[in-house]
Amino acid sequence: MRKLFLLLMGIVVLAQVALAQRTISGTVTDENGNPLPNVSVVVRGTTTGTITNEEGKYSLTLPGNAKALVFSSINKSPVERQIGTASSIDALLKDEDKSLQEVVVTGYGTQKKKDLTGNIASVKGAAIANTPVQSFEQALAGRATGVQITVPSGVLNAPPVFRIRGTNSISLSSQPLIIVDGVPVASGDFSATSAAGNALASINPNDIETIDIAKDAAATAIYGSRAANGVVFITTKRGKSGKARVSYNGSVSWTSVYGVPEVLNAQQYTDFKNMAAANNPNVNSTNPAGAGYTKFATATDANGNLIDTRWADIVYRQGLSQDHNLNVSGGNDNTTYYFSVGYSDQEGIQRKNDFTRKNILFNVDSRINKVLTIGGKISYSNEMNLQSLGSGSLSGEAFATNGAGRTVFNTSPNVAPYKNDGTYNIENGTSFNSNTIGRMNNSVTVGFYNPVPQLDLNRSNSESNHIQSFTYLQLKPLSWITLKSLYAIDYLFVDNEIFQTPVHGDGATLNGNASSTLGKNKRWTWSNTAQFDYIFNSAHTVSALVGNEQDRRTGIGFGLNRQNLSDPAFNIIQAGFVTPNTAGLGYGENYLLSSFGRINYDYKKKYYFSGNIRNDQYSAFADKASTFWGASAGWEIAKESFWENSGLGNVINQFKLRGSYGKVGNTSGIGDYGIYSTYGSGLYGGLPTLLFNFAGNPNLQWETSSKIDVGVNIGLFNDRLRIEATRYYNDIKDLILNVPQSPSAGVPNNIPSNVGSMYNKGWEFSIAGTPIQTKDFSWNSTLNITTNKNEVTALAPGLTEILTATSLETVSRSAVGFPLGSLYLVRNGGVDPATGRRIVLNKAGQPVLYQYVVPAGQFQWTNPDGTQYKENGVAVGITQAKDGVMYGNTTPKIYGGFDNSFRYKSFDLNVLLTYQFGYFVYYGSNAGLHDMRFWNNHVDVLTAWSKPGDVSTVPKPVYGDNVSNGSGLPMSYNAFKVIL
Repeated sequence: MRKLFLLLMGIVVLAQVALAQRTISGTVTDENGNPLPNVSVVVRGTTTGTITNEEGKYSLTLPGNAKALVFSSINKSPVERQIGTASSIDALLKDEDKSLQEVVVTGYGTQKKKDLTGNIASVKGAAIANTPVQSFEQALAGRATGVQITVPSGVLNAPPVFRIRGTNSISLSSQPLIIVDGVPVASGDFSATSAAGNALASINPNDIETIDIAKDAAATAIYGSRAANGVVFITTKRGKSGKARVSYNGSVSWTSVYGVPEVLNAQQYTDFKNMAAANNPNVNSTNPAGAGYTKFATATDANGNLIDTRWADIVYRQGLSQDHNLNVSGGNDNTTYYFSVGYSDQEGIQRKNDFTRKNILFNVDSRINKVLTIGGKISYSNEMNLQSLGSGSLSGEAFATNGAGRTVFNTSPNVAPYKNDGTYNIENGTSFNSNTIGRMNNSVTVGFYNPVPQLDLNRSNSESNHIQSFTYLQLKPLSWITLKSLYAIDYLFVDNEIFQTPVHGDGATLNGNASSTLGKNKRWTWSNTAQFDYIFNSAHTVSALVGNEQDRRTGIGFGLNRQNLSDPAFNIIQAGFVTPNTAGLGYGENYLLSSFGRINYDYKKKYYFSGNIRNDQYSAFADKASTFWGASAGWEIAKESFWENSGLGNVINQFKLRGSYGKVGNTSGIGDYGIYSTYGSGLYGGLPTLLFNFAGNPNLQWETSSKIDVGVNIGLFNDRLRIEATRYYNDIKDLILNVPQSPSAGVPNNIPSNVGSMYNKGWEFSIAGTPIQTKDFSWNSTLNITTNKNEVTALAPGLTEILTATSLETVSRSAVGFPLGSLYLVRNGGVDPATGRRIVLNKAGQPVLYQYVVPAGQFQWTNPDGTQYKENGVAVGITQAKDGVMYGNTTPKIYGGFDNSFRYKSFDLNVLLTYQFGYFVYYGSNAGLHDMRFWNNHVDVLTAWSKPGDVSTVPKPVYGDNVSNGSGLPMSYNAFKVIL
């Protein structure tokens, strides 16, 4: 019995061992059913495994604790299968989505795109290379969700309006923070002339590897007080090991002006203005010997031909541009390098507006040993921004009648730029006006300045010399620890030169005017970080970052202005001038001290969490410290067993939910000394004086943005089609406004205070795919759509509105309950068919008629029946303040792009369509094109009302009328809705 018992026990034990170490087998195939050899099959959490044979088959003896098998292969997405009681398990491996394996910059580090829970859009440098732009931002339009790029003018190197998810401030800048190779850099227009000078133009688009655009708090909070407007990470190209590779690319392009208004020719202008003068009984249009005689007449040139000047042909041109880039890269396993030089020469659409850039870049990385790596970068760029006559389209030039853009349509076509003797056509030596364009046969002025002598003789240039450099030291004492220290400089020197001839124009009244100023902008940044990356039990991935950063900026400006040129033979500031003045004086400095940290965690690449925190101490505030943070989470549902077992994974291979929340700040444009009350020095009678010139606010603080972001990433058909959808909400508080003070307070300025609030909210959608993929031909397509709604929710106590004016018209109004900068206009009611008078609508929407000339017994403002218009029994006129309405939103409700790349063998074609619609623009020049003074007019005035019963959009022309055109009374006549 004892022997029998031992035998039975042995059989049981052997059976248990056999059961615990059972063998499992199966076949691994690809999406097309083909067997996959050399696939790794491993028992999860152990080193027990095998590989598939040539037929894709495997056989594996399982340990007793085996729960699941992990199948993995190069360029394939890994698959995990539960074992249970199965004796055979097959697996299907799909091609790995390379886009999800891409690395994106996240601030002081990188992360795989597939592991992101924050919202970051990426644009390849190749997508913007070889484009005829001065700076990379111009080429970003339509390429990423949430990103809105608007080029404000045709002036070369004018910074585009760069917005991420709408405008995020009223008084401060909404420009995103720009980080180049981990270093914050200067952005904006640093020119002090009529030539624009974008600091970001020093980055050659051909040197850019990637552009990553962080939008939500989780992705931007690592930059704390500077992150409210989003963060743009620029990564320049670096070397790769291997033999030296030399690459050259060049391009030639042409540009022409588009959409120039069609204006009256010389004969049309002459006839129309004479008719308008005849329609004004207060104008003397018949008696040449009488006072104020107003008569327009054509003239002939030296050959007897009718003078018919198209001023657009004189001011504008077809611009020729060329771009050349040469780079060399290479290295070995320890040291890599990238060196490039570039030259760009571009002609603008306006004559004498040119841009030239010469740049050089050198990147090097050297691994000294397994622990120590050092590297650095140095770049230098020289940009010449040339201009002679202001365009009228840059900041501060919005209503410049002498701007070149306005000159092309406000100057009479029946006069020439030159007199018949070949000299400039100027009213020199006459009692009429010695500083306007010559009248020729007209009895009154027919323009402001003659643009030709200004284009020929004036200069308004800006030269920038930009040095950006850094060096770093990196230590890896252990494989999972990275210590890095980086020191960087960003020096931008801007030399501004202005000369205005005494011959004609702005310089004539001063008998010549010259200025030369220098702006020195210096910045250094020192950051130190410790990065920890560790994987526990093949399932838990932890990445942690701690760091410290210091950032110091100084700005110094000085220069000279000289007037009254003693010798007109010279045109430089070093010549003899009678009157010297100072110019361009300025001084500012600020310092930012920061500590920050980040932690990323994921479990089995299914459950994700990320948190960022930063404490900033900024010298511009009295209470200098504040903490900003962001957190996000994600769930990759498609990796759950229930998803895979349901068969959904065969169609939807990725379904990731993500969400984030956090608080970030904005200091961009706050100024260095807003908390201080300051005094200015001066002289009086040769003695020093002090003047109270600025009242500060010691309680001034950061503007703050609380951001919510919820989205989903979907991959279909093994990522042949990728869909992203995001809902965002940005609650902006503590907006800084210059609050008006009572005159009795005796302060010299409105005091900046944290009193306003507003929000931006909307949706982002992106659909990307490869409709066609063959050996010789492929088509990749991406459609992105962004919606945005903005609303002001609070202003300063007692402040109901903020009106923003150009030099003359005030059409922008911000008020609680409305979008920021809405158009504030009197509504146009058309033209009265009986009288030809302009109809406007009062506040209540009732029609009121206007006439410029008031005959005896009539009224300027009348009801439709001809009776005098009154309110509450009192005769009044229509005014913008009383009858204006919030007419329309000025920011697009929907914008985006449709990007298509086609490849046929070795040929590539890219077609990008961008769009913005659902908003209004105020076209102030439309008022000028219908001005009934001496200004030339759009050809549509030829359809103006002329007799009772006429139906027209242009009222009866009456010489001198500057109200019916919507200039003296801003009205919706000049507002246009952008549909597409």
